Amino acid sequence: MKKIFVEIYLMFNLGDDLFLDILAKKYPDCQFTVNYLGVNYDTFLSHYKNVNRRKYTLINKIGQKLRITDSITNYSKIAEEHDALLFIGGSIFREEEYHRELYKDRNRLVKEFKKREKPTFILGANFGPYYSKEFYEDYLAFFKLCDDVCFRDKYSYELYKSLEQVRYAPDIVFQLSAKPYMEISKKNRVGFSIIDVNHKKGLSHYEEEYISSTVKSICLFVEKGYECYLMSFCENEGDLVTINKIKSKLDKKTISKVKTYNYTGDFEEAIQLISSLKIILAARFHANILALILGVGLISIIYSSKTTNMLKDLGITEVVTMDMLSLQFDDSFLEKALNNKIQIKELPNYSEGQFHKLESFIKGKTLEGV
Repeated sequence: MKKIFVEIYLMFNLGDDLFLDILAKKYPDCQFTVNYLGVNYDTFLSHYKNVNRRKYTLINKIGQKLRITDSITNYSKIAEEHDALLFIGGSIFREEEYHRELYKDRNRLVKEFKKREKPTFILGANFGPYYSKEFYEDYLAFFKLCDDVCFRDKYSYELYKSLEQVRYAPDIVFQLSAKPYMEISKKNRVGFSIIDVNHKKGLSHYEEEYISSTVKSICLFVEKGYECYLMSFCENEGDLVTINKIKSKLDKKTISKVKTYNYTGDFEEAIQLISSLKIILAARFHANILALILGVGLISIIYSSKTTNMLKDLGITEVVTMDMLSLQFDDSFLEKALNNKIQIKELPNYSEGQFHKLESFIKGKTLEGV
């Protein structure tokens, strides 16, 4: 049984939780250890016999605090105990203020596996947004250390395609089967996948317009007889805070037709709700993908190029940008979006390509030429 150490963002973010679910179910005979030290994910992880988190006891905490031991960045021990390293996530290569520290930490971890001739995989990611040549070149060196880098968009692939280990395949969540949800009937419901623009670099000045345009859109749909669901995909990133700001702007008559959904780890519940919608105004990246999978009318609210690049790969160009938020309450645009659906029959198969080299490794085959 292969033991794989997994770097993944665990903050009850619907998209990342789906990544872990797909990974764990795809390889039930592989043992995964997630790089997570808290206890609040224990209930979520208990659903998987093949997923554990790092052991971090009270003794470890005391030793770390007193600087007697290092149980957080003891990467040599981690590399000794595992057969491979896997980074799995979406926007994990953004240029942020903490880049230098994070980059050094990632390098240390990868190099410990490299020393022992154990492979490193990067799956499901996009590159950027980035602003400096230094950031690009740092990760050019980093990706050279890795054995497999599979981006989820062609833009990122084009940036690094000179490296032989760099590949492209559609987002991992496209592998989610729509079949279990096909019997859920579409109700007179509209979903709003909400974000906190203050949590997104360089977008805080859009807050007032984002909230006001969403309020106008809700009012328009309620007038048409729809029930509106405001959906938080990640409370930790401020989705719920923004939802409450939006609700505070609604009158009593309108708010009676508005419900809040806050994702806290039950992704089946979230997917079932999305399946019941006729249309979703999707700011969250994976709200877009779930709408496409589940046959829900889609209006994409673009806050990041990662969503633009993914939709462009699929031939979808009619979107709402932060400079055109008034389209959220443009009647003709909304009516057209009710039928904004594309055929994605082949995408699940293409998305499987994300795992080709990891699967080869798990099955004991050579990585070369896969």
